[in-house]
Amino acid sequence: MRSLPMFLRLAEEMSRLPRIAPYQSPFQALFQEVPLWSAAAAPRNWKQIARWQEQEFAPPATVGKQGYQVSLDVSVYKPNELSVKTVENSVIIEGKSELEDDLGGYSSRQFLRRFVLPKGYDAEHLTTSLSSDGVLTINVPNPPADEKDALKERVVPIQQTGLAADNVKANPPKEEKTEK
Repeated sequence: MRSLPMFLRLAEEMSRLPRIAPYQSPFQALFQEVPLWSAAAAPRNWKQIARWQEQEFAPPATVGKQGYQVSLDVSVYKPNELSVKTVENSVIIEGKSELEDDLGGYSSRQFLRRFVLPKGYDAEHLTTSLSSDGVLTINVPNPPADEKDALKERVVPIQQTGLAADNVKANPPKEEKTEK
């Protein structure tokens, strides 16, 4: 049993052999340490990891007959801790909560979500609603045929509804017209 740690270390060091420099002997490679921040110890595909995170945290958006709609679960925030702003053709949703407990401890949490509206949708006509179960819904109506892009910023008030998000109508899917 005393030789087990020695064999485990030898196996670990042998697994590093393909990464040695061509001018080093295998014996020298056994005693070379690989720092944790080096490229040899890092995951290979950082771009793939970033894409997975974007897909996981991206708000689910739908385009239907009534327009563009995004729904976010913000049930951990009070309505006065949320804000929605539009800057040019993007929407910024921000939430910030600060709590102080009886023992003098302090905790805070915040989030910031920013997404760009599809081309042709006007942020000036954006409306928001907050359901009783904490789902924030952002609606932008379909653009008219001849609308110019505007570079304006405005703060959008959040309208509270007494209904749960399950009772709020979702956008029906957009029907495509086919010509014969």
